[in-house]
Amino acid sequence: MLNIYLTDTQTHIQYSGLSHENPVKFLLNLKKIFPSTVDLLLPVLPDDNDLENLTWEANSKDFEIFKKLLEGWGVIELRLSAITTYKDKDFANDLVKKAQTQRKRIAQKQTQLSLLALDYVLMHEIHSLIDAELVTIGEKFYLPTLREQWKGQFSEQILQGKF
Repeated sequence: MLNIYLTDTQTHIQYSGLSHENPVKFLLNLKKIFPSTVDLLLPVLPDDNDLENLTWEANSKDFEIFKKLLEGWGVIELRLSAITTYKDKDFANDLVKKAQTQRKRIAQKQTQLSLLALDYVLMHEIHSLIDAELVTIGEKFYLPTLREQWKGQFSEQILQGKF
């Protein structure tokens, strides 16, 4: 559970949407996947430096974006699990590595993109690769759903992943 102080509404909330019992470790791992989370949730160390009592700060908008990223990663994990069953774990890991490589290429060419936009690009690339594999067994494309969820956050160019 995360204890979060929303700076714009000056309210404290407890967010229990994590699938991990150690929130600090989970968030450190999530930041490796989605670097923009560094800017969305800011850690606040307690006076005693006990990480068990760590709290977080965000404004409401950033917290909502954080939740979207978290939910997005949950969907990716479910779909990767399906790929692992259909193919194998190495194949699923390779899909993620390919998407990460594509994200790096786009980041180098499109230097104006924010970390959040690049995090979306990563999700887009992973879903694109998973869609290409799962469509052969009759699974529906997920990319239209992803685009709809992030509509209004990014330009159509970014939503479509066309650079």
